[in-house]
Order: sequence, then C-alpha cells, then structure tokens
Amino acid sequence: MNTETEYLKSIAEEIIASPPASPAKPNRHLQVEARRLEKAIIHNLNTIENFTQRDTFRFNKLSKLVNVCDILYEHAGTLSANVTVLLDLLLTVKQVVPSEIRPNLKLPKAFVETQSASFKAEWMKHQTVLENQGVDRKLIGISAMPFLRFINKEKNLCWGDFTWLKGYQSKLEYVDWSHADCNTPTEALISLLIGRNYNDDRFYIYCKKYIEARTKNITGKRNRLLEYAKCEKLVLEDTQIGMPHFDVHANSVSDRLLKWIKEEIDFVETHEKEKPHVKLVFKWNVEMIAFFFKLLHERQSFGKIPLEPFAEAIAANCSSVGKEEFQPATIHSRFYMKDVQVIKSIEALLADMLDDVRKYLR
Repeated sequence: MNTETEYLKSIAEEIIASPPASPAKPNRHLQVEARRLEKAIIHNLNTIENFTQRDTFRFNKLSKLVNVCDILYEHAGTLSANVTVLLDLLLTVKQVVPSEIRPNLKLPKAFVETQSASFKAEWMKHQTVLENQGVDRKLIGISAMPFLRFINKEKNLCWGDFTWLKGYQSKLEYVDWSHADCNTPTEALISLLIGRNYNDDRFYIYCKKYIEARTKNITGKRNRLLEYAKCEKLVLEDTQIGMPHFDVHANSVSDRLLKWIKEEIDFVETHEKEKPHVKLVFKWNVEMIAFFFKLLHERQSFGKIPLEPFAEAIAANCSSVGKEEFQPATIHSRFYMKDVQVIKSIEALLADMLDDVRKYLR
C-alpha cells in the first residue's frame, strides 16, 4: 500500500516536471492509479476489524493523499483537473467510515479553496443579521475569525477546524433573536460562542472586559460578589460538556473564564472592605424607639410583618446616641414595656407633630 501511495506521488511529480498539453483533462496515469488506490484502501478499511488499526491505517493513507493533492495544487495554483482527481479520491475514502475522521487530519489546500466562496457568502449573510440586531461591532469582528480562516484560505487547517465551523455556522443559522434567553443580542451571541467553546484569545479577553464593565459600577462588597456569582452562573449554564475546542492548543473558554472570575472573587473577598451600613441615629433611648415603632406596627404602617423580623429590621437600621448597636431581642422585649415616662415622651412628640399637621389643614 505504501508503494502504491508513493507511486501516486511519483506520477504527481512527473506531471509537475512535464506539464500536460491539455491541462483541462486529468492525467490518464493519475486517474488509473487513483482508481486502483481507491479500491485497495476501501478493501482494507472493510476488512480491518480492530478500530485502532483501522483508524491508524486510514489516517496515514489520507495524510499521504493530502500531501500529494497539495503538491499538484501548489504547482497549478488552481483547482486543476488533476487536483480534482485527488479530491474525489479523498472524498470517497473519507465516506467509508465518516464518523472516524481524526480532527487533526490536515485539510487539502484545494479543499479549503472549494469552501472559501461558500463560507464568505454565509458570513456576509450572518454579519448583516448581527448588525441589524445591534450586536456590538467589536464582537461581530471577533466572531468572524473562524470564517475568515477559510475565506482567506489559511494554510494548515485541519478536519476539526472544518467541522467546528460547520457546527458554528449551523448555530448562527437557527438563532431566534426575538426569543433569545438573554438581555441583549450581544449577550445572546456571547452565550452562543461560549456554548461552541470558541476559546480564541480575542473572545476570552472580550468576555473579561464585558464582565469588568458589568461589575465596575456595582457598589458594595456584597453586591460586587453577587454580580461575579451571576456571571459565573451564566458561564456554567452556557457551557456544553465535551464540545470540541476552536483552538485545540488552548484550554476551553469556560475553564479560562471561570478561573478568572474565581480570582476576581477571591480578590474582592480579601482586599475590598464593605462600606459601613448607615443607620438612623435617634436622640431617644431604646425604649422610646421600640414603643414608637410598635405604634406604627399596630397600624400596619409597614404591612403585615411579624414582630420578630420587624425587631430585626429596627436593630439593623436604627441606633441611639451613645449606643450604636441594638440586639433584636432587646427591641422585641421593649415592645411590651409600660414605662410611663417613655409613654409621656412619645405622647408629647406626637401631639407636637399633630399640631404641625393641622397647620396644613387650616
């Protein structure tokens, strides 16, 4: 088998050395050897039962055929008839067991060219939709990169790059922007890209800055921690386990974002101080405060709130001169006191307030 593959390569080298008189027609020897090799490879694939042996066999043969195809393509600089013969051979072999193609199998440069125009048309369509939806233009540019690799016919693309882009393209095709489970179309696209494991550095940095913008104007240590926790929750919800990486040499975008969010949470917890809670400072003692609020409670001024949580709210938000902290139990016990001096003090205050109210009615 290796001899036949090498023989096919020698025919390709002869074609380069002696250009055909009619380049529109494929070389006859190349055609004959391609057909013979096709039958031999398919026969071996159908007879090898061990998965590992079959996978190794096919990967080696496809890799060699890709190299021969590239030799002819680089010489012709276009999709010549001879190049097409090799592409057809590769397609036939690939279809024998299509689910077993290794992601790192190199794509023929000629195949990338055949896909270039199609991907360009697809991206122009998706770009128009994203712009009409008001998606952040910077994010649109970042989301174009997977398409641009094929549009610009980059070298050294692999089968995994192609299948990843096809899956991404399909997701873009069926996004329901009117009912996306996000606050904005920009967030909907971020969600889609996290779900597709688009772990390109530019997208990772964009997500970091987006989270920083969300948390920048949040005041209070507890609120900032809560906002980071929400972002962490959204990333986890968008993550799809087992999704192939866009960049096989980098960690998943979810892992990178979750690690970064955790570092931000740790920093806030360690170094940021919670601003002290501002309380209402009364000139009264705790007995007067408790009695006054008990009167309001009995008239359901705060709704039907039970006394115990009501006492907790008073303790959390009120203090008196010389006593900054009250225990809820202290407030609760003072609800039931009958100190005449306290009652007279509150009566005098309420009478004075009533006089002021009546002035507005005159």
